[in-house]
Amino acid sequence: MSRYCAVIPSYNHVSALPRVLAYLQNLQLPSIIIDDGSSAQNKETIEALQSNFSLSRLYRFEINQGKGQAVMYGLKKAYELGFSHALQIDADGQHTLEDIEHFLAKSQSAPEVLFSGFPKYDSTAPLSRVYGRKITNFWVSVETWSTCLKESMCGFRIYPLAAISTLFSKRLSKRMGFDIDVLVRLYWQGVPISYIETKVNYPVQNHSNFKMLRDNLAISGLHTKLFFLMFYYMPRLKCITKARVKHGQKNK
Repeated sequence: MSRYCAVIPSYNHVSALPRVLAYLQNLQLPSIIIDDGSSAQNKETIEALQSNFSLSRLYRFEINQGKGQAVMYGLKKAYELGFSHALQIDADGQHTLEDIEHFLAKSQSAPEVLFSGFPKYDSTAPLSRVYGRKITNFWVSVETWSTCLKESMCGFRIYPLAAISTLFSKRLSKRMGFDIDVLVRLYWQGVPISYIETKVNYPVQNHSNFKMLRDNLAISGLHTKLFFLMFYYMPRLKCITKARVKHGQKNK
């Protein structure tokens, strides 16, 4: 029987978190919050917020570890707690909460599939982020020999936890490259991946934890690593590509 929860990484994001938690509570969807080393004031705010929602659990890093580390910790906890699937969603209000039901319905109809958001940006999206994604998605197509992964950086996803549990012992990107890293590796393992269009916005009052120089350099290093790892997975990639072409899934 499928059991779903939400995993929410948070680093000094408190303004949108109450709405996220309230929405999940109304859906009767348990949530796992990972406070990734927030400041003392925000730490207290997050703790107070969490105590108001009976279906939420709070875990904390005393020192900031990075988004990827926080998400993976939350996914591990979800798996240990007996959940079969986890919805990854940001705490900063970027993601469209009203789409959660659609994600859940799609996942329940195909529980073996990883469903990822395909973002539709509005005017609030920084151009540097939009074009940066295009560059990353190009390199992902090289690393997977496929155009199937048409978006690799959206952190609004539902993971089948049995599939991602095979990566718990791997050394994945600890910061902003996590979403790319995990998606490519699951594709290499043959996990089916599908997309759901969703609006993504950048609230005016929101602060971004994406550090332009540091994180772009780290993502460049990640693509270098994945490119060379690709040769190890080359025989499997040939089989995946042939199977998708045979079933007419080349560009889906």
